[in-house]
Amino acid sequence: MKYYAIFARSLVGVMLIAVWGLTDSPLSGVAFLLILTAVSAARYRFKALSRFAVTGTLEIVACIGFAFLWFPALLGLWLPVIGFIEDKWQGWERDLLLKDFEDRAERLKLEKKRENASMELRYAARVAEINERSRIAQDIHDHVGHEITGALIALQTAAKLYESGDGRAGELLGQTIKCLESASENLRETVHNLKPAKGTALSYLEEICDSFKFCEARFEVSGDLNNITHFELLAANLKEALTNVSRHSNADSVTVRLDGNADYIRMTVSDNGTKLKTLKSKSGMGLSGMKERIRAAGGTLTVIYENGFKIICILPKKSQEGI
Repeated sequence: MKYYAIFARSLVGVMLIAVWGLTDSPLSGVAFLLILTAVSAARYRFKALSRFAVTGTLEIVACIGFAFLWFPALLGLWLPVIGFIEDKWQGWERDLLLKDFEDRAERLKLEKKRENASMELRYAARVAEINERSRIAQDIHDHVGHEITGALIALQTAAKLYESGDGRAGELLGQTIKCLESASENLRETVHNLKPAKGTALSYLEEICDSFKFCEARFEVSGDLNNITHFELLAANLKEALTNVSRHSNADSVTVRLDGNADYIRMTVSDNGTKLKTLKSKSGMGLSGMKERIRAAGGTLTVIYENGFKIICILPKKSQEGI
């Protein structure tokens, strides 16, 4: 806007010079033009004089004052008008810039809160995992371990009774068998509780799709989906992918497909939008974080920008050592 204002001021100056030259003008017109030129130059040279209240007032006083000597000097009143418009425009630009800074600060604050919440959730999940392991170890020690120890002692006693021909050996052997059956049942229940339910993981992923309100989100599954070891990672990437759709895409349909075999899980998130094609050269939208998480788990992430926007996550079913 500054350069447009300077151009407009120059046109007014040229107009005044032309009028002065074409009319029978007094030499005071020259002084008038020099004063206006000096005020305009001071407006852009000194910050303290850049406000309309200062330069605009000087220009108005000069134009009205010299109009008594040279009536065309009133044409110079276009200069304070230009200054007024320029000040208003600059104020509007400052407001937009300030609002943009405030929005960025708010986004950064929200992003920081999300990162902190994510860290707290991971910490809580880790604590819960440790507590659950301690509980399972205590259950095995208290129930299965004691029963197996008792069964071992009973078998040793039954063996000695059998060697001596004592008839109580058979009765003791029967009791030992029941004790081992009980221990086996307790151990089976404990192992069963360790194995995550297939339906729980899939239901949560489907719930994420159902709660997505930006557009229709379909959830499809196929193949062997047992033993999903990276469930939390899949859920985090699915949320990030759907968030990218709502923020950056003009899609009206999203398909989330989960496929599996004996070794790998593949999650595909695709939409029919067109807007994201223009962002192909950019590396934002959370894709960097998704790639890092996938690679850390031994998997791969592929992004395709044809026929909509598609993200393909492939993860091994077996967790890497230390993950």
